[in-house]
This record gives sequence, C-alpha cells and structure tokens, in this order.
Amino acid sequence: MNKIKFFAISSIFILSACGSDGSTPTSASRVGASGFVASDTPAPPLEISSQELDSAVKCSEGFGPDSGRAVLLVPGATQTVESNFSWNYIPAFDKAGIPWCAVDLPNSNTGELQASSEYITHAIRKMFNTTKTKIAIVGFSQGGVMPRWSLKFFPDTRDMVEDMIGIAAANHGLIEANLLCAPPVVGCITSFTQIAVGAKWMDALNAGGETLAGIDYTQIYTRTDDVAIPNFDEANGVSSLRTGDGNKVNIATQDICLTNTADHFLVGSSDAVGFAIVSDALAHPGVASVERLQALTPGLCLTPFMPGVDPLMFPINFATKMMSTFAQSVTLQPKSTQEPALRCYAGGEC
Repeated sequence: MNKIKFFAISSIFILSACGSDGSTPTSASRVGASGFVASDTPAPPLEISSQELDSAVKCSEGFGPDSGRAVLLVPGATQTVESNFSWNYIPAFDKAGIPWCAVDLPNSNTGELQASSEYITHAIRKMFNTTKTKIAIVGFSQGGVMPRWSLKFFPDTRDMVEDMIGIAAANHGLIEANLLCAPPVVGCITSFTQIAVGAKWMDALNAGGETLAGIDYTQIYTRTDDVAIPNFDEANGVSSLRTGDGNKVNIATQDICLTNTADHFLVGSSDAVGFAIVSDALAHPGVASVERLQALTPGLCLTPFMPGVDPLMFPINFATKMMSTFAQSVTLQPKSTQEPALRCYAGGEC
C-alpha cells in the first residue's frame, strides 16, 4: 500500500547506559568498526531536561493526536524558527492546513551540535508519539545535516521518520567553516568547528554510510550556492548524499530550471524551485522526481517566490529576519577555539 504524504513542505555529556550485567558499554559497543550503529542499539539518554527540550518546540494549531502526518522544520546555522521559516514555509503550511512543528536550537543553532541534536531527537519523538504517524523533516543548511545525527545515534527515531529533506545541506562539511575557524586565538562559533571539512563530528556522522534503510532522502542543492561549496554536481557536491542503504536522490534546482540562480540563503527561504522539490518529495511515495518537476515548467521557472512569501515584504523580511540574524549570530554568539570532543556514544573517550 502506497504511503500518503501531505503536500508540504531543518554541549552535553552523555552518560552511557549500563549493560545487562551492570557494566558500562564502551563506545565500540554503540559504534561498530565501520561506523555503523545497529538499529537495535539502545539510544543514549538525553541529558537536557525535558522541560527545556519541550520549550524549544513550536507547533501549528492543527498539530495534535488527530492531525496525521506532520513536518518538522529545522533552521540553519545562525538562524531561528522565526528568522528562517516564519515568513515562508510556516505561512505556506498554515494556508494549506499542513500540521508542522519547528525547533529552536541553542544560540540560534550555533551551539555544540551534540547538545543541539538532543532537541531534534526530542522533537522527533514528541511528534511521533503525539500523532502515531511517521513524520517528515525539512532542514536548511546545517539544519539539513543535524537530523541525520539523531537518526544515526538514536536508532529508535528511525522508525519515526519517513522523509529526510535537506535544502543546501552541508552534508560533507563547509570549507568556509575551516577558513573562519583557522585563527585559533580568535575562534569561531562552536557549530562551525564541527561542521568544517574534516571535523571529528562530521567524520563520525558520515562513517558507515550517509543514509539509512527505510527512510527517503531528498537532497536539494543549487549550483550557484555561495556557502555550501563546491556544489556543481551530484558526484562531488557538498550537499549530495551518496552512500548508505536509504532511498536517496540529489536534485539541483538547475535540473528543473536551467536558469535558476538561487544562492544559499534564497534556496532555503524563498526560492520557488526549491520549495517545489520539497513539495514533490512530500506529496508522493519515495523521493522527489525530476521528471514530475520538469512537467511543471516553464511556469515554475517564471515564478519568483515560493508560496508563503509576500513579494512586497520580501526585501524587508529577508534583510531584517534572515540576514540580520545571520550577522548578529556570527558576531555575537559564543566562540570556540577548538572542536568539542566527541561523546562516548559517538566513538569518543568513555
């Protein structure tokens, strides 16, 4: 039976659980030599209080036990739910009657990623336990990468998620983060040390395969991205997912509209083509289809904004919400001079 998807649409110290013999499992018992975490591996406990985790999750009025399938929105690095989604995806969902939740992450999603991932893990569980229906996740940039950490290291969440959709996701690390974090005395915002190319966090995430069986992965990228680079093709792009057993597709906006010029922040906030790819993935079984999307042209290619974006307010919203929050976060959020250590459950020292 085909699954039905809505047209819709994102530092802790983990104490390891005791084994049946009373001993404490080592990191190797959670992460195999290949980096793969088995689906029957117990999830590490969440160290952040449930009250704090709950307070970070915002949901639509239509979300509840009878709402059916819902979408979890995860903002990008330096962004909040308000700055990233309040003027585009959220009004589009509300108008369509689509239930959604969104999660605000510490320090505008610039904090330590293993801690921030607890918020995402909690949101996944909360949504699934409320609706008893698998959810979809839509994440932008760093927010398109982080849910994969939850799916890998908190295996119970795998049966709660049907779609993992990344928009301009930094699945293979950001070269810019390496450059920004290069001066060791100055430091950079904490998550940048972990999302950099060659970071321990990034390597742990991708070890053993980038996708998991039973989940549909649609990755959206733009060849004119100015942050997630290089992103010229599927074979070498930063955003593309190429390994693992999950059902996956990588689609450039230019695969649908050759003349699309959306950059990193536009494809994650206002671009009609990016939204169309998200919507196609959520409206059909499996992943998004280039063939279905190409059938929407040329009309789609002539559409300047996605549903939910007010054309008259776009310049103000883009500047005062998304880009202003980006500038403030890069300037004011706490800095780190080195990457935080991996936790025990992720292969770090126990």
